[in-house]
Amino acid sequence: MATFMIKVAGEGLVNKAHRHSDPGPTTGSSVIYEVQNVPEGTTEDEVVAAVKKHWPAVPHNDAFEVEFAALA
Repeated sequence: MATFMIKVAGEGLVNKAHRHSDPGPTTGSSVIYEVQNVPEGTTEDEVVAAVKKHWPAVPHNDAFEVEFAALA
């Protein structure tokens, strides 16, 4: 299983974050989420697309971690 860092901007833009980013709010209006337990073979672009499609329904927690299964 893989883990990807995804940045969700306050204005709705979703894109890749640097892999060494820390999860949580940034100095701007963005928040970096750690998408965990991504199946092997899933690309980062596929994870970004899943976040864009399902983001409003995803359960968020204070640790800024999201299970990939919640996006699929």
